[in-house]
Amino acid sequence: MSSLQLRSELFVFDVPPLQGLPGLKMTAKRYHTPFSDSQGLTLLFAHGVGAHKEQWEPMLQHLFSHQNMQQPSCIREAWCFDWLNHGDAAIINKAALEHRSPGDVSIAEWAAAIASFVKSPFLNGHKLVGFGHSAGSSAIILSTRAFPMRNQPFVAVFLLEPSMLTRELWMSHLIERETLVRKSINAALRRPSVFDTSEEAANYCRNRKPWAEFDHAVFDVFKRHAFYPVSIQDGSKKKTKVALKCDLHHEALAYQDIESHFEATDHYTRLCRVVPVHIVFGTVHDYIPSYFQDCMTDVSQGRSPASVKRVPGAGHNIVQQTPEALAREISISLNSIMKDSTSHLVHRL
Repeated sequence: MSSLQLRSELFVFDVPPLQGLPGLKMTAKRYHTPFSDSQGLTLLFAHGVGAHKEQWEPMLQHLFSHQNMQQPSCIREAWCFDWLNHGDAAIINKAALEHRSPGDVSIAEWAAAIASFVKSPFLNGHKLVGFGHSAGSSAIILSTRAFPMRNQPFVAVFLLEPSMLTRELWMSHLIERETLVRKSINAALRRPSVFDTSEEAANYCRNRKPWAEFDHAVFDVFKRHAFYPVSIQDGSKKKTKVALKCDLHHEALAYQDIESHFEATDHYTRLCRVVPVHIVFGTVHDYIPSYFQDCMTDVSQGRSPASVKRVPGAGHNIVQQTPEALAREISISLNSIMKDSTSHLVHRL
C-alpha cells in the first residue's frame, strides 16, 4: 500500500473541574490528509492503560491509506486523546496531579473530559465515531452518559479488545481477576522509569513485554513519544535524563479502577440498543480471557453488538501488534457506516 502523509496538530483543552478536584487539561492530536472529505466521519480515539495518543498513528496511517484508495474517502478527520495522566497530558498536569489524593484520574473522569470535547465547537456538525482500546473502550462508552440516550452524538462506536465485565462475572472469577490486577500493578511499579538516554530506554523495552510484541512502526512511535527529558540532581551536578511521561504510580492506579469498567458494561448494555457498537477482538487470549468476550456478546443479557470481528494473531494489544490488519477491518466497517448514515439522511429528506 502506498505511503500517505498524515498531517497532525496538537491541541490542549481545559477540562471542567470534577467534584472539587483541581482542574486538569487534556491533550489531543487531530489527524487529516489532503484527501479528507468534509462530509465524512470524524473518528475519536481513546487508548489503554500505559499508552498514549500517538500509538494510534501506525493504524491511522493504514486506515487513511485504505480510504485514500477510494474516492471520496469516508473519513473527515481523526482525534486521538491522552488520558489525563498519560502522555503529554501527564507532563502538563504534573503539578495539579501532585495536589490530588491519591493522585489518580479515573476512567470515568477521562470520559467526562472526552464528553466535554464532544460538546465543543470543534465538532459542530460532525458525524462522530468513537473508538476505544482496552480501558479506552470504557472511557468512550462512559462519555456517552453525558447525552440523552435517544440523542447520542455518535453514529457508531468501536470497542477494540474491551476490558469490560459485569460485577457478577468479576466476582465469580474473583481470585483470578485480583491476582492479575496485582501482577499488573507489581509489574508496573517494578519497572525503571528513568534512563540515561533515549537509546537506553528503547533497548530496555525492546526485549520485554508488552513492547517486544509491538509492530516495528508502533515501537518507533513509542520511542519518540513515551519519554521526556528530566533534570536529575547527581551530587553537585544536574544531569539530563529521560523518563516515562506516564508516572508508574498512575499506571498502577489505573489497573485498580475496576468500578469504571462495571459502569461501562452496564451502560453499553443500554447503549447498544440505540447506537451500533462494533467489537473487534484478537484471537489470542493473552490478557483478556474468553469470558470477557462472551460477556460483551451475551444477547440474552441485552448486549447485542452490531458486529463482532476477530483479527488473527492479535492479542489484547491489538492496536500495537497488528495495526494494518486492524485498519483493514475498521475501514470495511466505516464504509458500511458511512453508507448507512448517508441513506438515513436521504430517507429523512
